[in-house]
Amino acid sequence: MKTVMVRLFLLVFTVALATAAFADDQEKAGKEIKKITSISVDSNMRSVVNRTMAEMLNVKRLDLVKERQDMNLNYGGLFLAHQLAAGGAKLEDIAAQLKSGKKIFDIANDDHANWKQINSEAKKLNKKIDDNIEKYFRDSKKQAALDQADNYDAKVDKVAADSDISKDEYAEAQTRYQKLHDAVGAGLPTGNANVMNSGASAGVPAAK
Repeated sequence: MKTVMVRLFLLVFTVALATAAFADDQEKAGKEIKKITSISVDSNMRSVVNRTMAEMLNVKRLDLVKERQDMNLNYGGLFLAHQLAAGGAKLEDIAAQLKSGKKIFDIANDDHANWKQINSEAKKLNKKIDDNIEKYFRDSKKQAALDQADNYDAKVDKVAADSDISKDEYAEAQTRYQKLHDAVGAGLPTGNANVMNSGASAGVPAAK
């Protein structure tokens, strides 16, 4: 009887640890995903996010725009949808569930998403986004030229879900923007730093 109790305790303990680890992975992934969403509030940053995600996922920029509009997903949600698709889910099925009223995170949980892997991929994307934001600050005209070449218009690339961020998340995005802006300015000669990005303000402006 004592052996059975010990085994039962070990089983319960193991399940509890696994559940805690799963919840921790999901929380970490959620934070990274929300960082993707919140930095894309501003149209200039949204352009950078769109291009970076297209490069990472090896898809066309305008396809991402259409998918967002079809599913009403912000960029964090769209990233998650593509991660689920990479795991075997179909974007059409995800779209159907979203239209029925389900949230993308609920769909991910129902699909037994690998949150640890998703967190890893989200971190990679955010790192690439930061790199491209710094490039934008160094030469915003080049970003505009890329947009024009790709027929991308950030003002068209908008959905209602883009505003689904909290004040804290918005504040974190402003801090992120400021840090990247200042890091680029610090690495430039004084004259160039003063006119960096044609006078772009340090701080994510209101959504547009």
